Amino acid sequence: MSAFDLFEIPEAGTVSTVRFIQQIDDFSHRTPDLHEQLARFVGDKSCLKQVIDLCETTYLPSSVLGVLVQLHTGGCEVHLANASGDVAEAMQVTQLNWMFHVNEVEVGSWDKVTGAELVRIPLEGYGLTCPECLHETLVDRHLLEKRTACSECCEDFSVAAIREASHVFANCCSCETRLRVCREEMNAGMPCPQCDALVEVCVIA
Repeated sequence: MSAFDLFEIPEAGTVSTVRFIQQIDDFSHRTPDLHEQLARFVGDKSCLKQVIDLCETTYLPSSVLGVLVQLHTGGCEVHLANASGDVAEAMQVTQLNWMFHVNEVEVGSWDKVTGAELVRIPLEGYGLTCPECLHETLVDRHLLEKRTACSECCEDFSVAAIREASHVFANCCSCETRLRVCREEMNAGMPCPQCDALVEVCVIA
């Protein structure tokens, strides 16, 4: 077994980046190994900032969160990069976003894009269906867990969770076109239909 068999290391130093080799749920039973390997890696590299690249990771089990909490309490600044909307929401709901820096550091995608540079753009809002008239209303991302009014019938309804949205909205970084993207397609490269710029819609704090 190699020294670190649960993650690969694109960048090592005082600021380091690691990417899990397997799906997280495949090695949740190896939580002690994960903690030991990450702690040893941080110590070996005198790492002050540890970036965990969550590309293609849709959720974080409590066991893995516990390992990251231990890294934080040990004095290492923990960043979660390429976190999905559901992971970012979970950090907000559990109030762990004060402990972990979510999507503040940009890390290249797993897939290398050729011919064009992939640009990450911030999610601006959610498309939620009004429970009264079924009209899709654009809701600003800052209204999560608050109330808003339907743009069609003016009925008030609550904005409970990202997962209730069928679509998300963002503005193209090149031409400012408003993009309407399926929620499942967040954190994936796509061309702008207006200018063909290659963009990736993400939750960026």
